[in-house]
Amino acid sequence: MAQAPAYIESVIAVAHAPDLGRDVYTNASPLDLQAGARSLRGSILVAQAISAASATVPESYLVTSSQSSFLNPTNARDKLVYRVERTVEGRKYATRIVRAEQNATLVYIATLSFQNYGSSSSSNVLIYGLPMPALDGSHPDDVDKDAMQAMQSGMVDKGASITQISADDLSLDWRPLGLEMAEDPSRFRLRGFVRSPARLSATASPAVHLAAFGFASDEMSVGPALAANPLQVGRGFKNVALLASLTHNVSFHEPGARIDDWVVLERDTTWGAHGRVLISQRMWDMKTGRLVMTVSQEALILLKPKKAKI
Repeated sequence: MAQAPAYIESVIAVAHAPDLGRDVYTNASPLDLQAGARSLRGSILVAQAISAASATVPESYLVTSSQSSFLNPTNARDKLVYRVERTVEGRKYATRIVRAEQNATLVYIATLSFQNYGSSSSSNVLIYGLPMPALDGSHPDDVDKDAMQAMQSGMVDKGASITQISADDLSLDWRPLGLEMAEDPSRFRLRGFVRSPARLSATASPAVHLAAFGFASDEMSVGPALAANPLQVGRGFKNVALLASLTHNVSFHEPGARIDDWVVLERDTTWGAHGRVLISQRMWDMKTGRLVMTVSQEALILLKPKKAKI
């Protein structure tokens, strides 16, 4: 009996739409798969753009970077259309530009770079990487699978939709290791573990795993900027008037990384001013300790005006 695809495979999958053009794709599954969501999360756009671009390069070419901008609001009711532009076709490298549209409105754009790992040589290159944080003997199995939801429920308003989602409804299994708080928000650290709760199907290519990592890179990614400033954002983030992702940049370091193996995650926020914040994150393969992905994201966070004292 063939293995059923993991949930994350359905979430990130795209379908070729040749009637709309040579390199045009749409979401293969309904966008509201994730716990009946009404608004579309940026993680889906990031992952599906990678999936669409990957479909236009040979199998030996794998994504090495994704530089993207969120341009307009999206919803989970209507289809997304991904138009891929073949900008560079090289023997070792290729580049694609992906424009995502919804209801004829441009909502997202990404520039993706690919490397031909079939022709790469490791004999004349520099090899190094930021070491994985010390885990002090901690293991994902030591963390309750609902711990992430419990942590978020303690931070956000009880009426928020995220508090109604159980760990079993999520595409990925998030296990928080802890928060490192400080008076200076730039010294805040969030660490934990993440993986797909189910093994991906045997036919899932490395490109599928990398697209799933792209999805993980934007899941709950703005959280550090909020958690690092508890007094300003208020309990339950009640002082936040507007929150939106602006840009999202990912570097993929390990072409063979698997999203269904445990990955160690570290997130922080390095800067905030003028209504914008910058969030950074890194992921390491837990078995090898090798850095598999580095991410930076800029987001818009506006606070409600302070009430004047009478």
